[in-house]
Amino acid sequence: MNGDPHRDAPNTAPGAKLARELGLGAAMSIGIGTMICAGIFVLPGITAAKAGPAVVLSFALCGFVAVLVALCMSELATGMPLAGGGYLFIVRAFGPMLGTVMGWCLCLSLIFASAFYMIGFGYYIADVLPVSRVWLALVMTALLTGLNFVGAKEAGGAQNVIVAGLLIALLVFFLRAVVAVDPANLTPLVPPDIGLSGFLSVMPVLFVTFLGFAEIAAVSEEIKNPDRNLPIAVVGSVVIVTVVYCAVEFCVVGMLPYDDGRMASETVLMELARMLMGQAGYTLILLGGILATVSSANASIMAASRISFAMGRDRLMPDWFNEIHGRFRTPYRSILATGAVTMLLLVLLSSHLELLAEIGAFLSLLLYAFICLSCMVMRHTELEWYKPSFKTPLYPAVPIVGLLGCILVMSLTSRPTVLISLAIVLGAVIWYVLLLRKHTELVGASNILLEEKVVKPLVARAEEYAAARREAFPVILLPLSNPELEGSLLKVGTALAKARKARLHLAHVVSVPVQTPLEAGRIEFEQTRKEQETLLDRATRHVADQGIRVRANALVAHDVASALLNVADLEKPDLILLGWRRQVHGTNLTGVVKAANSNVLVLKDNGLNEVRRILVPIGSGLHWQLALPVAQQLAEQWNATITAMTVQKGRGFSAATSDSDRASLRLFQGLAEDFVRSTLDEAGVTADIVAATSTDIAQAIIDTADGHDLIVIGSSEEWVVRQWLFGSLPDRVATRASASVLMVRSGE
Repeated sequence: MNGDPHRDAPNTAPGAKLARELGLGAAMSIGIGTMICAGIFVLPGITAAKAGPAVVLSFALCGFVAVLVALCMSELATGMPLAGGGYLFIVRAFGPMLGTVMGWCLCLSLIFASAFYMIGFGYYIADVLPVSRVWLALVMTALLTGLNFVGAKEAGGAQNVIVAGLLIALLVFFLRAVVAVDPANLTPLVPPDIGLSGFLSVMPVLFVTFLGFAEIAAVSEEIKNPDRNLPIAVVGSVVIVTVVYCAVEFCVVGMLPYDDGRMASETVLMELARMLMGQAGYTLILLGGILATVSSANASIMAASRISFAMGRDRLMPDWFNEIHGRFRTPYRSILATGAVTMLLLVLLSSHLELLAEIGAFLSLLLYAFICLSCMVMRHTELEWYKPSFKTPLYPAVPIVGLLGCILVMSLTSRPTVLISLAIVLGAVIWYVLLLRKHTELVGASNILLEEKVVKPLVARAEEYAAARREAFPVILLPLSNPELEGSLLKVGTALAKARKARLHLAHVVSVPVQTPLEAGRIEFEQTRKEQETLLDRATRHVADQGIRVRANALVAHDVASALLNVADLEKPDLILLGWRRQVHGTNLTGVVKAANSNVLVLKDNGLNEVRRILVPIGSGLHWQLALPVAQQLAEQWNATITAMTVQKGRGFSAATSDSDRASLRLFQGLAEDFVRSTLDEAGVTADIVAATSTDIAQAIIDTADGHDLIVIGSSEEWVVRQWLFGSLPDRVATRASASVLMVRSGE
């Protein structure tokens, strides 16, 4: 692309973005789905035996600290809405060395937590099957790793269903158990034989249940309306999970004395459910525990690969980890490494369930402490590009108390956990000093170089976007995906852009599997653009050469239709021009046509070369009314003539058997010609008029189109009932006509 005069022009340079596909419900599902995990199904009995009834307050205090961190994280995420989450915030605030340390801490906290989830899975399955829980955990870890390796959509697509099922299962348990609570079991709140130390000692273990909300910030670049949805999702998921955990733990300690020999069990929740609801209750909690542990482990494997890509973007992770599989298009090496380390931990620490939980929590708490610090650093640095739409309330009290809360919980952690965690931190520092320090130019917020590396690029992109928005009306959106249709689509698109004095927005959606971070798809596309000219580059240059304002970008997405609708929602195009590939019905573009609020044109290309004659069937309704001005604009640009026709449903002259029949047909034909003429006069269009009578309207249009180069036809009003893209009549015309067909659907 060297030497391309349009490469650096602000209105023509294609640039890949990440599609905002996640709504509020999907974002909250990520956090809740990761936090409703083995913690609530495995830890209640173990921690209650150590802390007594006060364990409910331990859960609540952990939740309070998590809420404070979530508020700080929400401010950072709306100020830096890029993939990477907690790692990104710290590396931007404190520089690459601390960012490397925290990146490794985040990845390994997910891996330790995943091992904890899998051991919990083993306990639940082993309760009904005489199989080693370690082997069960190893087999399930291998299976989840394999599912993420091949990019199975079901591995991520069922998350919402699983979250809903878990919440329902826990709600059923609570509603049945709360009436069985014995108040005597709740006093004293802090038993003398346990004391305050017992109440505090369980907090480091319990905090492993509050790791999931950080994953929402990790996908902030993919969340719709992040200014509103992201803070609600982050804080809301923590609050919901805290309430659920406290409610369930209240029932556990209220039904069974803390010093009962059955309490200190990983499966006490199942036994209590059996006491309350018999075998049905036992089965309900058994299935809930299995789903919770499996879905949480799966989410952790996926999240770890996202963090490695974010670190790779800043050159803090070897490219080896970021290799994309040629067939499955997933970061398979990162996924395999995550699965392998998880399985190694299962072999080495399978009998130390609490240790796994503590290490995962300690590493996360270290990250959360620096997030609170980052919130204060970024607020006081007052960088021009850092303008969060959400501000942490009661500042600076919230980040300060959140920081102190994280330090308090970490100080209560056992010595083996602290030593292992510090060894991980030291290893990350050595890794950075020996291997990465010379290969990264990223600096922290306190350094003036940040302005050169972060501020200026962000400001340039913001100015480019603002300039495009100022000239954004009217806009014609033209998605490109098939080189065979490119020429004809651009011919129609450029003609309409000239006639309407519009800007042409070219969009190319790069689709990647759900397991592959969107950032990986962007990197892959940009690498392709460096090696060869892409379809989007050729189209952009072609349009710019004709003196038409053009904006082009590649959009990386998991779902094509959702990505295009996202562009349409932002750009508010006057027209969306799509290409018919055999048939559009049943493809990704079906959803665009049905859901878009803009006028939609679909071109069925049968060899659209020189256009001299255009046929426009005239009917009633908004779609038909739009077809005529579209045809007029094309005719003016191509110096073509228009034939306007109408078809009366009847037997036709060939079927008339008497003079009376033929007289009636002439009368109806005259009325039809008058209708077309009045329609043309109202639209200010000059055209030849044809009125036909036939039993087959589609065939009459096709017969009249003989000798024409293009048919412009409005969508049938019956298409909603028939559930076809443009109704039965335009479908039949497009399928059978030898001329190219441009189908028109009004967005009004």
